[in-house]
Amino acid sequence: MSLALSIRGRRGAFQLQVDATLQPEGVTVLFGASGAGKSSLLRMVAGLDPCEGTIRFSDQLWRSSGLSSERKNDVDLAVWQRPIGMMFQQPTLFHHLTVQGNLNYVARRRRSPIGQVEQVIKQTGIAPLLSRRVDGLSGGESQRVALARALLGTPRLLLLDEPLSALGEEHKQGLLDLIALAAQTVPVLYVTHNMDELLRLADQVWLMEQGRVVAQGPVGQELSRLDGVLAQRADATALLAGEVGSYVREDHLQGIRVGSHTLWLPGLQRLTPGEPVRLRIAARDVSLCLSAPNDSSILNILPAQVVGLRDVGPGQCLVQLRLAGQCILARISGRSARQLSLFPGTDLYAQIKAVALV
Repeated sequence: MSLALSIRGRRGAFQLQVDATLQPEGVTVLFGASGAGKSSLLRMVAGLDPCEGTIRFSDQLWRSSGLSSERKNDVDLAVWQRPIGMMFQQPTLFHHLTVQGNLNYVARRRRSPIGQVEQVIKQTGIAPLLSRRVDGLSGGESQRVALARALLGTPRLLLLDEPLSALGEEHKQGLLDLIALAAQTVPVLYVTHNMDELLRLADQVWLMEQGRVVAQGPVGQELSRLDGVLAQRADATALLAGEVGSYVREDHLQGIRVGSHTLWLPGLQRLTPGEPVRLRIAARDVSLCLSAPNDSSILNILPAQVVGLRDVGPGQCLVQLRLAGQCILARISGRSARQLSLFPGTDLYAQIKAVALV
């Protein structure tokens, strides 16, 4: 079950041209600056905006016109014919109805299976809201209801267009957890320009610039590519996959196993041993030394190997490191790189000053 795109579109002077294939599971994040074409692409996939070319989802042709010779006659499935659920920056709810009324309306229109409404209510945690009118909900509550509506009808693809951009930080985490949970059963195409949301959700990432997908691949790979768009950012960050280890109560430290090594995080007590987790490590928080220090206050010092180096600004060098079979980045001065005589294959130690769960 994949989404294959070969489409062209125009909105005024802006032109969009995309040839890409969505992986059949997890979350694919469309990431880029405002105006890059992320939302336009999502709307074309949904059938809300016109485009030329081909959109194929699994074995079903949604759009075929102009540039494609696959069909003699044009194909253009209406929005309601495409097995999708949608969620936007502002929830599109019926304000004259209660939350239950909104769900019932969508369930009837989409002929949702018996019992699915109750299942979605439980999944999104909106049972206490059912009798309330939509116009009395907070922003976070409204988006929970909007997500519940998107999940009704058993969609085969979720299209989420910056669904958290209008929310305060206090409401975002719960919705991120819900979206990650939903992605375990239905693939998600998620639009954002927020790095925290990318790090938290993405399995795959499509990087967009000026209406083009300029890079795509697994999120860890794209974050740590020296020649990649994400590595050039001032907030360049890598992800490490690990699993929860032991908790040292007297030190208030939680161990996270990464390969045969352990990284220590302060103050975490409610994690399940063996649970898979993601760690974020900013390039600016990694320093390098050629021998293991014996008198450092830094807890997380791990052996690593230089994969590559790249000058990224006046006096700045970005170093790609292999650590426990995964890659992270270190941003150091050009002078430091020369003094350490760094080159691909150099064995050294990475001192990680800060690490956090995402």
